[in-house]
This record gives sequence, C-alpha cells and structure tokens, in this order.
Amino acid sequence: MSIRHTLPVIIVRTAIVVPLFVLSCLAIVFTQFVALLLFKNKPSTRQALINETKTHFLILISGLTAIINPCKVAITIDTDSVPNSQSFHVDSQNHIHTLLQPNSVIISNHQIYTDWLFLWFLTYTSNLSNAVYIILKDLSKIPVLGYGMKNYNFLFLSRKWEHDKVVLTNQLLEIDANARGHGPANGYRLLTSTDKEVKKWPSGVDDSKIWPYELILFPEGTVPSDRTTKKSAEYISSKGLPPLKHVLLPRIRGLYLALQKLRNTVEVVYDVTTAYSGLKEDEYGELVFSLKKFYIQGYGPPVVNYFIKGYKLKDIPLGEEALDSTVEASDEDLQKFEDWLLNVWYEKDKLMDNFYRNGQWGVDANNEASPDGSKVTTKLIVGDFKLKNSFEFLKPYIVSLTAILLGYSFLSIAYSLLFGCK
Repeated sequence: MSIRHTLPVIIVRTAIVVPLFVLSCLAIVFTQFVALLLFKNKPSTRQALINETKTHFLILISGLTAIINPCKVAITIDTDSVPNSQSFHVDSQNHIHTLLQPNSVIISNHQIYTDWLFLWFLTYTSNLSNAVYIILKDLSKIPVLGYGMKNYNFLFLSRKWEHDKVVLTNQLLEIDANARGHGPANGYRLLTSTDKEVKKWPSGVDDSKIWPYELILFPEGTVPSDRTTKKSAEYISSKGLPPLKHVLLPRIRGLYLALQKLRNTVEVVYDVTTAYSGLKEDEYGELVFSLKKFYIQGYGPPVVNYFIKGYKLKDIPLGEEALDSTVEASDEDLQKFEDWLLNVWYEKDKLMDNFYRNGQWGVDANNEASPDGSKVTTKLIVGDFKLKNSFEFLKPYIVSLTAILLGYSFLSIAYSLLFGCK
C-alpha cells in the first residue's frame, strides 16, 4: 500500500482538502455574485467574468485532483478526422497542449463520475475551459455548487423528456445565439413571439463579439453498473442488435436535439473513447474509482486514455433544419441519426475491447486497420494531468482577496477618521 492511501495521510489530506474546497467554491460564487451585481447593465463584461469563473472552478478541482490522484493523460488522435491534430503536443515540462476547435460538441462513453472533469481538463489544454457547457443530471439544488453551475448555464436534465426538451432547446438556442454574437451576452433581446415555451433570438452573425462553446455530453446518460448494463443489454436484445460488451446503448434524443439547435455554429463533433488504466474489463468504474475512493482514499486511475475522432456536421444525418423550433423530428430522421450513432458506439465498443485485451486501441501510426476495417493514421501524446503553473491556483481568490483588502482599507481609514484625531 502506498503511503498516500494510509489512514493518517487520508485524515490529514481530508482535513486540508475539504475546507479548501469549500472556501474556494465560496470564493468563486462570490466572484459570480459581484459580476452579476456590478455589471447588471453590462452583459458582455458580466458574461466574460462568469465564463472566467468556469476556468476558476476547473483550476480548483483539477489542482486538488492532481494532488490527491496524480496521473497521466494519454491521447491518441485520429489525424485524418481531427482538425489541427498535428498541433497536439506535450512540452518539455510535460504539459499537454491541444487545439480543439471552438463551437464544438464533445461526446464520450461514460465510465466514472469524474469523466466530466477529465474532458473539461481536455478543453483547458486548448484554452477553452471558460467556454464549457455540460449536459448532466440536475444538480442545481446542491448548496453553493448548484448556484454556481446555474450561473454557468449548465444544462440540467430531469429525466422527463417532455420537460427537458423545452429547457434544453432554450438553453441551446441561447448558446447558439451568443456564438453568433446575437445573444444575451451582447445585450440582444428575445424576439417577440406567440410561442410561450421556446425562446427566439435574432438571426445573423456579429463577428465583433462572439462567445464560443464546448458542449460536453454523455449519450449513455449514466455509468455502467449491474443495473444499467442489464437494462441496456435487454433493450439491445429486444431490438435484435449485436451485444455491447464495454459500453451502454446510447440515447439519441439529447444529442440529436443539441446538434439540431447548434447546427448554425457547431464546427466539429469530437467522439472521445475513454478508458482508464487500472480498470479491468469485468469491473465497474463507479466501484473501483468511486468518488469516495477517488477523493478520500486516494485511489484513482494512473492513466486516463483517450481516443479522439472527429466528425464534420455535414457527415452526420440530421435531416432538414426545422424552421419552427417546436417541431419534432420525423421518425425517419431519428432512425437515420440513431443508425449513425450506433455505428459510432459499436466502433467504440471494439476500441474498448482492444484496449482491455492489449492495452492499446488497436490503431497506430503505422496505418493499421481501425475496428471498422478502414485504414487510419494516429498520433499519440502522453502528458501530466496538472495545471499550467502553480500560481493559477490563486485565480479563484483574486476577487475575494481584493474585496477583503478594500474592506480592510476602508475600515482602517474610517477608524482613523473617527478615533485617530483627538
């Protein structure tokens, strides 16, 4: 057993990390509060500050994770499909540098409850951590964190599609409008409409101030477990489809809706296959690397492994663009999209099978065949999961510390004026 996992170290580490995490979250939320209060009538400044707090939270959680569970990130890129793939590299200090496209959608299989963190870190390596939006289950009621994520405009799901599709549509249209420069971040107002549910923003593009996005979602909706794996297998069997060994059957409606509403701005869909070293094919990540084991006991994956493939929007069957945002997709369009996504997921399952059996994805830079039989070229980079520099850890506290110093100065001056002179 490593000294990091011994009881005395666990107690001391927890006693330091938990208060630090709480105080940091309070500092981040305070920054958001100041932005919302002081720049109520300056939407661009307000949006910029709120976006910056996204990076602050990523810095906080990544910094703590790197201390508790230091690990490597191994990224294999399909160079034929991923834009700017040759620019992905690791510097002399083992920092990872990528060049993800802005206005992109990132999809991945779901393995553990911290998958979102590592994907968010991936955007950080492209200097896009302040542009992240995540579709996830509703966490808005969590004290402090829920308030912060609502300010981030994260897309919460209630698992009731009739409700979720309206909420998601409005948030996606707002993200799209901001990416075109015609959204609330630039002070634009909603168009008048008789539709009481779906909000409409002005059309067109204003290149003078656009707000890019990186949308992260997990089409499977949850992590593999005894219950979810059995449920997925039963549904796959009922549809007469081949079994999936390592991933769950993806849900199509959320991703389809996202791509439909963002189709005016989205540049690429990144399909990320995620596998963790230290996790066997007959083990569930939610058990081996549970949040308790991960952050309390210090057991995390030694390497986060990614295989990244890119898809152009024109190569994804989305059907015709609906002029009315409330119109449901036809069964035919949904079926074509489902067929495409299933092909992606079956290829992902084969990649995972290769990884579990051989420790490799089964494709490399020597033009070996991919799981679907085609020839691909790849590039592998391996770096540390860590911040760009240690001073970044101070960023979440800048506004709070400034407020404390100003408050102290004001009280000192007031005290001097009142009691300093006799």
